[in-house]
Amino acid sequence: MIVASIGWMLVFDPGNVLSTMLGASSSGITLAITLCGIYIVWMGVVQVAIDSGIIEKLAKLMEPVIRFLFGKQSKEVNGLIATNISANMIGAGAAATPAAISAIEKMAKPGQTKASTPMIMLFILSATSMQILPTTVIGLLEKHGATNASSVILPTILVSTLSTLVGVIIVKVYGAFKKDEVQT
Repeated sequence: MIVASIGWMLVFDPGNVLSTMLGASSSGITLAITLCGIYIVWMGVVQVAIDSGIIEKLAKLMEPVIRFLFGKQSKEVNGLIATNISANMIGAGAAATPAAISAIEKMAKPGQTKASTPMIMLFILSATSMQILPTTVIGLLEKHGATNASSVILPTILVSTLSTLVGVIIVKVYGAFKKDEVQT
């Protein structure tokens, strides 16, 4: 697509190629710096929650849901899952990803080459990331001058909840039919 776009511009507007490429790279760098700032704040909040024991308490509170979704897991894995889910709910997907990766690594048995149903469930929950507060989207909207950046909260809650529910149902149905795996 990049080559086709540059080719199109070279044929139809050759004088604008360099200025467009420089403007786009400048906008990309500004966006990356803005996202880094948002992610750093939320990763710090998540780390404070971990260090203060809030995540451990949250994992205990979420234990029935985690057990329903993931089966019996270790206390450490439950904490990582709780971290992932809570970070995703506040729209801090970049802070949620390391917890999901660690949880999946700890769920794996030695020599395991295929994802288990709990691993797939965590992937789906991370991908659909039910959000209560889409902080990254709100930050981007404010950065680009939106007059009411918080207007995305309700639609985000509705759409992310629906996509998460559909994902959970699909994985549960898949897990029920998957015969070659022992569910824990």
